Amino acid sequence: MEWPVTFKCNNNCISCILDTRQTKYKGNPLMKQIETAMGSVPAGETINLTGGEPTLRKEFFEVLDCARKKNPDSLVFVVSNGRKFANKKFVEELSGLKLENLRIGIALYSHKREMHDKITRAKGSWLEAVQGIKNLLGKGFNVELRILVEKCNYRGLEETSRFIAKNFIGLERVVFINLKYTGNAFINRKKVFVHYSKAAPFAQKAVDVLREKGFQARLFHFPLCIIEKKYRPLAEGTTKGELDLALPKKCDSCTLKEKCPKIWKSYLPLAGESEFKPVF
Repeated sequence: MEWPVTFKCNNNCISCILDTRQTKYKGNPLMKQIETAMGSVPAGETINLTGGEPTLRKEFFEVLDCARKKNPDSLVFVVSNGRKFANKKFVEELSGLKLENLRIGIALYSHKREMHDKITRAKGSWLEAVQGIKNLLGKGFNVELRILVEKCNYRGLEETSRFIAKNFIGLERVVFINLKYTGNAFINRKKVFVHYSKAAPFAQKAVDVLREKGFQARLFHFPLCIIEKKYRPLAEGTTKGELDLALPKKCDSCTLKEKCPKIWKSYLPLAGESEFKPVF
């Protein structure tokens, strides 16, 4: 289950799946709405707290406490840009909640601060995100690093992995994610669009770097036919519902169809279907 904690954000990423021209005018979901939603989560289902930037909600800790109390056995996953965690006092307060089964996913676009800040359109966001990751790891939190693969960063993924391996010991895992082309990502498609098959070799090399250093790494939304066989176990399975995903008709005969993460529906009108081929 996904639930937006707030629509406010201190970044304005060119590849955000939301249209931030509109979301900035949206108010926060009411706490009563959040409490109701937390009380209707199916047993054992992951609770994804999203935004905007969830940590900007003044009741952020209250939301976390509610999610945990109503769903003691569910994984609570906070999707964040990491900047708020640069504040050590904030991290200490979060640590004081002693929440079990909590994972924090933080977006990092590059090992280069200029590139990251160019994508977030927020000066200083790289420095805060990097410090935030280090602060969380220092307190023993389970941190997932999420790298969105796009036109301006995919060629540097291998170096980004080297930076991660050197600076973020203790990460739960690193995930490379192909873009969903909605919101800002669609508006800025000329700046961010890259074919899956073009980015895949760079993502694979980045995965190799991390795994050689003992890190866990995954590939999200990389259809199995465009990656080498040895990487397919890292990409199997869907992360979203059928409303967002699709497969071309020619994939019906593919032997990997049931394991394939499928393709963002928003990708196909931009890229076409020619790069996808059934595996027999």
